[in-house]
Formats: sequence, C-alpha cells, structure tokens
Amino acid sequence: MNKLLLIILNCCLGSLFMGFCLGQMNVISTDVYNVYKIDDTFTKGLMQSLLTIGGGVGSISASILMGLFSRRRSLQITDLFGIMAIMMAFIDQSKYALLASRFFVGVVLGLNGVLVPVYINEMAPKEKAGFLGTMNQLFITLGILFTFLMSYFQDISLPIPFYKLMLYLPIIPCIVRASALSTVFKYETPVYCVKHHLNQQLHRVLEMIYNEKGEKMYDQFQSQQKSTERRITFNQLFSSKYRFRLFIGISLASLQQLGGINGIMFYSSSIFDQVTGQASQKVFYLNLIVGFIGVFTALLATVIIEQFGRKPILKYGALLCFISLLMLTFVMSNSVGNTPFGQYSIVICIFSYLFGFGFSLGPLLFIYLTEILPDLGVSASGLMNWMSGGLVAQMFPIIASYDISYCFALFSMFNFLAYLIIQYKVIETKGLDKETVDKYFENQKFDYIPYQEAYQEERFR
Repeated sequence: MNKLLLIILNCCLGSLFMGFCLGQMNVISTDVYNVYKIDDTFTKGLMQSLLTIGGGVGSISASILMGLFSRRRSLQITDLFGIMAIMMAFIDQSKYALLASRFFVGVVLGLNGVLVPVYINEMAPKEKAGFLGTMNQLFITLGILFTFLMSYFQDISLPIPFYKLMLYLPIIPCIVRASALSTVFKYETPVYCVKHHLNQQLHRVLEMIYNEKGEKMYDQFQSQQKSTERRITFNQLFSSKYRFRLFIGISLASLQQLGGINGIMFYSSSIFDQVTGQASQKVFYLNLIVGFIGVFTALLATVIIEQFGRKPILKYGALLCFISLLMLTFVMSNSVGNTPFGQYSIVICIFSYLFGFGFSLGPLLFIYLTEILPDLGVSASGLMNWMSGGLVAQMFPIIASYDISYCFALFSMFNFLAYLIIQYKVIETKGLDKETVDKYFENQKFDYIPYQEAYQEERFR
C-alpha cells in the first residue's frame, strides 16, 4: 500500500501542475502584461479563454491518447507536452508565443484532468478508491495555494524576474513525474492489463497493490477478462446502456462550473478589493484563506468519502453551495451589502460556498464519473466542464457590470439544479465495481445503496 500511495502521489503531480497554472496569472498578470506589451482588453481576455479552449481540446483528446497508448505512457506524453508548452513562452519575448503557450498549457490541463482520475480509479483497490481519488483535488488546491504563497516573494530581489520564475516552475512536476514513471513506477493499471491481455504485467501490479492477496485478485481479474470491453465508440456511448449516465456526467460536469467556482476564484480579489476598500494587505490574507480552505476541504474529503459515500457528500455539498450563494445574492442586492455587517457577511458567504464546493463537487465529481462512465464518457464530461468554465469566465464580468448579484443568483440556481440531479438520479457507487454499477443503472435504482449491502455479494469479500 505504501508503494501504491507513492505511485498515486506521483501521478497527482499533474494535478499540482494544474493548480499552479490555474492560479499563477492571478499573481503575475500585471508584470506579464507589461513585459509582453499586452495592453488591450481583447488580448487580456484571450489569456484566459485560450487556457479554457485548450482544456476542452485536452479533455476530449485524452480518450484518443488512452486508445493509442497505455495509461502510464499517456501520462508521460502529457508531461513531455507540458514541458514544451512551458518552454514555448520563452522562444522570444512575443505575446503571440505566450498566447500559444497558454493554449498548449490548457491542453495539458485538460489531459491531466481526465488521465489522473482514470489512472487513480484503475490503480486503486475499490475500498481505497475514494480516499486515493481525493488526492487529485488535494494536489490541485495545493498548487493554487502555492501560487498565493509565492506572491509573498514578488517584491523580493531574485536572480531572475519573478514572473519568469512563476512561468518556469510548472516544468518541475512534469519532469519529476515523467522521470518516475520511466524508472521506479513502471506499472500499468490492472484494468489496462486485463483489456490488453498483459497477464505477466497484471500479476506484477496486483502483487504490488494487494501483497499476499495478489494471487487471489489475479484470478478474479482473469475471470473478468472476457467481459471487459476494449474500447467504447461514440455510437456505443450514446446507446441505451450509457446514454442516461452520460447525461448525468455531462450535466454535473457542466453544473460544477456553472455553479460559480471559476467566477469566484477568478474574481475573488476584485470582490475582496471592494469589501476591504482596496486594502492590499487584507486582500492578500483573504486570498490566502481561500487557498487554505481549498486544501483543508480536500483533506476533509479524504477522511469522509469512505465513511459516507459519494452521493450524500455530493448532495449536501451542492445544497450548502446553493444556500451560501442565495444568501450572498440577498446581501449584495440591497443596501445591507454596503454596511460593515454586510461586508463581513459577503466574505463569510464566499468562504461558506468554497467550503461546500471544496469537500464535495470539487474532489468527488471526477471520482464519481470514472466509476460510472467509460474513458470516452469521462473525456466528454471533461470537455463540457472546460466549456462551461470558459463560459463563466467570459460572461461573469459582463453580467457583473450590470449588477454582480445577478451572477450569484444564477450560480445559486445552477447549484440547486445540481442538488436535484444528485438527489433523484445519482446512485451510490462506493465499493461497487463497473458490473454492479451497470446493473443498478439498467434497473434505474437511484435510491441510496448501502455500502454494507453491496459487500454482501461474494465478489466483494
């Protein structure tokens, strides 16, 4: 188990890369705009939208990559692509090279957004899949927090300009992960080995994961070999077997972003500016608290996911997000928002929303999607996730220019819609294999499935 944990943590370096790249421009945007002579609103908008477009391209490309290469090789290719994308910004001091770099960094983010959850899901034992799956979101939040902490060094004299340091740093997790996958962690996932009849590699990886139970698990995986599908096509994805769960995946992936997380993360500094009267020191500490909330809630998710399962956490997290944003809408839509009490309430509502998102829809969504969907379905859901995030990033400032409370009213409605879908159409997948998940979807059993009941079946013992 110790070696498996190291393998998962190494895989999650891609998530650290994602978190850092998502947060870095909040810290260095002013310097980057000055150095690269970006002074028009359109190009500044492209800096964010190209990252989002690239993320969508990467998400849908992940399924193609996994169809051509193994999971381990796909991660290595992603890391090499990430190194090239980072280096592209330094070909010359051109804004066009920087914009191209942002697009290809986005592609790497999209690839990691699908590959990392799939790799963890296929590598982890079912009883540890939830705990290990939350490592993905934990490393994303650590990457974002790291960018906030790095802003402390912005005014300190360094051997190289601070903005260059921030643009270069994401290379490190790419190099480390690719090197480790080539040397010490040369394991393919059990699911991949079964699909491609790699019996010797299957035996080796199962011994690493299950130790003395490896032989028993080998026989179990071998018995599944005939029923394991090699690859799902688009036609099969829209067949009656997968159509409804694809709807759930795409809906929840879209609503995760339409629920406002990117709007609040991208523009939290400007909101805090208004609340604090542009007190930069207070804004810095408030942003730091945002980062710590993300890390704390991701750690909380690792503790509670195997105790309470997926559905209750997703449901109550979405409900807390809805209530928090509804209260935020009320405070910001009337004069109470201009009072000291109202300003404190705004900050508390934002923190409450981030708390609800951070232990539910943030870490659990793609864990759940990998448990109910094939690779292509996860990629399609990831594409919609990035497209929805881009839509929020583009529309938030436009709607906010009329009245920012309208934005939070819309966000609260989307979170309530997510709550309804989770309540009535999501099944509990804790401890279940794909065969059992298929059975419950075929029978349209959307009520809560107790963990203990699932384990009464012989194959779970």
